[in-house]
This record gives sequence, C-alpha cells and structure tokens, in this order.
Amino acid sequence: MGVAEVIFGRLADGELVIIDGGTGSQLQAEGVPMDDVAWSARANLEQPDVVQHVHEAYIRAGAEVLIANTFAASRAALEPAGLGSRVAEANRSAVRAALRARETAATRPVAVAGSMSSFCPIAMDPEALGSPLGGPASEDPRFPSLADFREQAELLAEAGVDLIVLEMIDAEGYGRAAVQAAAETGLPVWLGISPVRLDDGTLGTLPELGDGDSFEDLLSVLVGPALAAVTVMHANPEVTLDAIEIIRGHFAGHIGVYAETGNWEPPSWVFDGLTPDEYLQEAITWADRGAQLIGGCCGVGPEHIRVLADGLARRGLPPDQGI
Repeated sequence: MGVAEVIFGRLADGELVIIDGGTGSQLQAEGVPMDDVAWSARANLEQPDVVQHVHEAYIRAGAEVLIANTFAASRAALEPAGLGSRVAEANRSAVRAALRARETAATRPVAVAGSMSSFCPIAMDPEALGSPLGGPASEDPRFPSLADFREQAELLAEAGVDLIVLEMIDAEGYGRAAVQAAAETGLPVWLGISPVRLDDGTLGTLPELGDGDSFEDLLSVLVGPALAAVTVMHANPEVTLDAIEIIRGHFAGHIGVYAETGNWEPPSWVFDGLTPDEYLQEAITWADRGAQLIGGCCGVGPEHIRVLADGLARRGLPPDQGI
C-alpha cells in the first residue's frame, strides 16, 4: 500500500495527520536569501542541502506530510527571475531534497507532496511587472496558465511525489486550470485557499490573487470530485473557524488547516507571530471543528510543529501512529 493510501485510510478512520510548517520562511530563518522575484525557489538550485535540512527538521518535529519547496517553482514564477530554462531542474531538485530527507530522517512513513500555487511576481509585489492590469486575476496572463500548471504537475509526478497540493488558489480561472492539471496526473489533489476577512465581516480572497469573489463563491466553483481534501492555508488563524464551516457546506471530504503567523515584507517574512504554544491553542480549535490535516505555513517553524504534534497527541489525536 502506498503512503498516500495509508494517509487517507487514517483520515477515513477519523485520525489526524500532521503537515509540516513553512518551508520558504524556514529557509529564510536558516539564512538562505529570498529572491526578489522567485522567493524561495532559487534555493532548490543553489542550496538544496539546506532545503533537505529543513525537511529533516520538520520530520523530526513530527510532520507526516512534507510539502516540497515547489510553491514558487512554476514557469510563471521562474521565467521573470531569469530562471525559465531551469524549471525542470528546480522542481526535480526540490522533490529530491524532500525524498532524501524522508530517507534520512523518517522513522515512520512520511508523504511527500508537490506544491503548485498562484505564486508569480505580482504575488510577490504588484509593481514587479508594472501596474496591475485592472481586470480579475482569472484573466491576468501573469498568473500561471493551464500549460504552466501541466508542465509543473508532470514534473512533480515524474519526480515521485505522493500527492499534489494546490496553494493560494484564490481565483476561478487559474484555479480551474490548477485543479485540472493536478487531477490529470492521477495523484490525490488537495485544494488550498487563503481567505481573508472583508470589511463586512464575510470571508473573501486575497486581493492581489483573487477576483473579488467571496470565499464561498470560489469554493462552489472549484470543489469537485477530483479533490481529496480542501485546506485553509497561508491565512490568518482568525479566519480559520469560519472557513472550516463554509468548506463543510460545500465539501464532504477531508479538511485541513495550515495557517500563517507573522507578517510579509517582500521578499522576507517577519517572525513576530504566535509562539508555538499559542499556535497549538489555535490548532486545538481547528481539530475540534473537524480539521484532520493540521500544520503550518509561513512563520510556523519546526518548534511550532513539535509542540503541535505533541500537544494534539496528548489530546488523544495520535499523529505518531505512523502512516
């Protein structure tokens, strides 16, 4: 039985699975420079040993799912950074680092996920490619296209990932393309959306990456049979409980949360967010609401994951049973 199959078997039995923390922000914490355009993706080409080290730290902290450092490794992200000829190399190196970390550090089965996201220069800095086009993100050619997602999905599948996670998918157009490309690989697919609190109190999508639609409207468009899980990711912990309830109204499958903590000052993350114990208290509320895939995004490091895994295990949600 494959690792992904065992994970979903555990989820079906009502168990909890621990995801890792933020890879890009932890690379920064380890001293790896963040690229002004390609953010953490350049590390796959220049410091793959540090990428592997970060994954190993998360495994030792209790993570059961590693998300490879491919969040910013699509052609749409790398071409503007002058790295368009190295898209395949960047993705293969990232997956290789995660697989080697699993071989080196894991004492139980650990899944390796490949990330595909909306990340591109406009996500890093709206002025990076000139002024915004003014239309919805779904129609903005600077975001990854179906061809970009297909290229990356095929690379990730060939490199040996166990599943594909879609991250910061906050618009219908590229969202449909991402889901289609990921599903075409035949691997399990998780859809990750990053909701924000709007002025009227409802949940919407990130303004730089979305079309101005509500979180619920976007879910109603993107949720379908191709998805094995829907996650709330790279979002303020404050919105997660409402997001879980909205997801449950549109999706009968497994729900995950891996929130951010701290602040973003491109291209760097500012580590002024929740302590590991404070993050655990938030995560307990997510588990109580039915989230079964729990980890962290930017600002969440190995110590957060260690406290998270230990704390949830003490509550009778045993991540250490193996997958």
